[in-house]
Amino acid sequence: METLITVLYFLAITSSALFIIKLLLMLFGGGADGGEFHDVGDLAHDAAGAAQFKFLSTQMFISLFMFGGWSSLMFLDALKWPAPLALGAGTAVGLAMALAISWGMYSLRRLEADGTIRNVNPEGLRGTCYLRVPESGKGKGQVQIVVNNRTLTFDAVSDGPAIESFRKIAVMQKLDDRTLRVCETE
Repeated sequence: METLITVLYFLAITSSALFIIKLLLMLFGGGADGGEFHDVGDLAHDAAGAAQFKFLSTQMFISLFMFGGWSSLMFLDALKWPAPLALGAGTAVGLAMALAISWGMYSLRRLEADGTIRNVNPEGLRGTCYLRVPESGKGKGQVQIVVNNRTLTFDAVSDGPAIESFRKIAVMQKLDDRTLRVCETE
């Protein structure tokens, strides 16, 4: 019985220390990838999979041992439950808390956004020539337009005369995701 209590204290204290270290790393942005430990099977992490629900993670194991260890100790030592019942109830509490924390982390990851503005339809928008746009067929320049309160820079071509830097432009057509056809405007 004393060995079981010693093992439970070791698991509970060690996992609590790891939990605090992980929490501090997350708060202060230290550690790999902004404070996140790599999840099991998550070493090839990419942005598209960021919102996947991951139950088997380092956070889950830390939570399982921390909550399960302290709960088992409480049931065993304070409430004087029999060892099998205390271990079973502690494991259930640990699993429930690990699932709750994993679900919370999943919910937080779903809130992430990369800030990319997609499906921009800039036709008719006005902006400024950033880098000189050569005359028709002589190459590309760059223009800046404001979309959703964000200044975006695009490559630009002209059908007519060259457009000098810092001149006002109007977007006539979107040629591809990064290139616009523009003309000078007043």
